[in-house]
Amino acid sequence: MFNILLEKKVSKELEKLPKKLKESITGKLKILEGGFSYALDIRKLKGYQNHYRLRVGKLRILFYLEGKDIIVYKIGQRESIYE
Repeated sequence: MFNILLEKKVSKELEKLPKKLKESITGKLKILEGGFSYALDIRKLKGYQNHYRLRVGKLRILFYLEGKDIIVYKIGQRESIYE
């Protein structure tokens, strides 16, 4: 079990998204709370320690592990998220 923590800027970005997309993202984060699952498309980011990305359609959610906490630090389109 993990605790999902959102940075302030991520919470604001999440509020701006359409309702259906926001529900999809929160659903994936709820699954992630239970641990890494094959139902989720998660990949480790190269060049970083404990940094991962979660794919939700064309959006990417970037997060890192800190003990039992998952800290989400960025949500955005695939084209611009990795800059």
